[in-house]
Amino acid sequence: MISLTKHIEIKWFIDGYESYGFGTDKKLYNLRTNRELKQCLNNGSIGYWFGKKFMVLKSIKPLLYKENNIFCPF
Repeated sequence: MISLTKHIEIKWFIDGYESYGFGTDKKLYNLRTNRELKQCLNNGSIGYWFGKKFMVLKSIKPLLYKENNIFCPF
């Protein structure tokens, strides 16, 4: 049995959507399910689906922030 593990650091978080974050490879990840979200095209606009809501990249950029202190229980 062959197993591969990919380690990605989350660099940017989205304000209001704490369970999503951009990694160092510039891809968006769902932090609860540990899956990559695919970039979509909707009515000529490029963006991502957050559940049932579509957000364009231009509207996501002002919501990005870096989290300096991450809680670690051990």
